[in-house]
Amino acid sequence: MQFNASLSVPDGNIGLYTKGRAGEDVGAVVVLQEIFGVNANIRSTVDRLAGLGYRAIAPDLYWRQRAGVDLAADDPDNREQAMMLAQRYREAIGINMADLAALVSHLRTIHRKVGVVGYCLGGRLAFQSWLQFNVDAVVSYYGVGIENLLSEISDQRTPLLLHMGAEDPLNPPAAQNAIAEAVDGLPNATMETYPGVGHAFARLNGASYVASAATRADASTFSFLAKHLGNTA
Repeated sequence: MQFNASLSVPDGNIGLYTKGRAGEDVGAVVVLQEIFGVNANIRSTVDRLAGLGYRAIAPDLYWRQRAGVDLAADDPDNREQAMMLAQRYREAIGINMADLAALVSHLRTIHRKVGVVGYCLGGRLAFQSWLQFNVDAVVSYYGVGIENLLSEISDQRTPLLLHMGAEDPLNPPAAQNAIAEAVDGLPNATMETYPGVGHAFARLNGASYVASAATRADASTFSFLAKHLGNTA
């Protein structure tokens, strides 16, 4: 995987795959990967968002372990590699969240509005961004382990949109119920659940892709971003 930009942090450079025009009048969207790296699916998501008028940026989350990871979600060997990379990433979550904070801060110097969209691992990171960062909108697709972060909710006002497949084995009913209860009544927070679909239902070109649910979720995401970031093509 070749990146077309980078961000300097104290201990190195984070590769970025980015599309769209930079400028104060353009909303920026940070796209946070699944466990498989900045692969074709994530790059397609960046391209789609840029086509809607945003500047979209996918950072290389695994750069400290192995730069340029690009794994196929439906390949068993690739999946095993991805699980190991994700585990090591989570073990160093403090410094890795600092990377994301640095990216958001950098984008704030260029763009008036900054949002975050994440999937699976990135969905959890998007939720953590909602808890910790000064951003204008956050979307989490089937973030795994969000129920373990609910005690950190305080007075968050940033608009939040969560997408969950009702049959997601990585987000079982007890977890989904806890998340729904926690966000219910919060200002600007919504959880949308999609009956009959499992994990990664919006993964473009993946075996788990469910067109009807993905189309509905993406339409909701695009409307949400347009409302809170303020620009579309």
